[in-house]
Amino acid sequence: MMMGILKELWRDESGASAVEYALIAGLMAAALVAVIATFKDSLTNLFNTIAGKINEAQSEIQTGHSNP
Repeated sequence: MMMGILKELWRDESGASAVEYALIAGLMAAALVAVIATFKDSLTNLFNTIAGKINEAQSEIQTGHSNP
């Protein structure tokens, strides 16, 4: 009885898909962290530039003239 249940569980492969998806998700997360770490300084500069342009535009709208 118990050996039959254990043999059935041993042959059951339905959980393999979940493990494979978890491994893929883990690898993708590691790759994302590596990419972000590599381009961190460039991304920071890009977003700071964008924020500065938005602040300049907001200031121009509020004061009614552009800054040279």
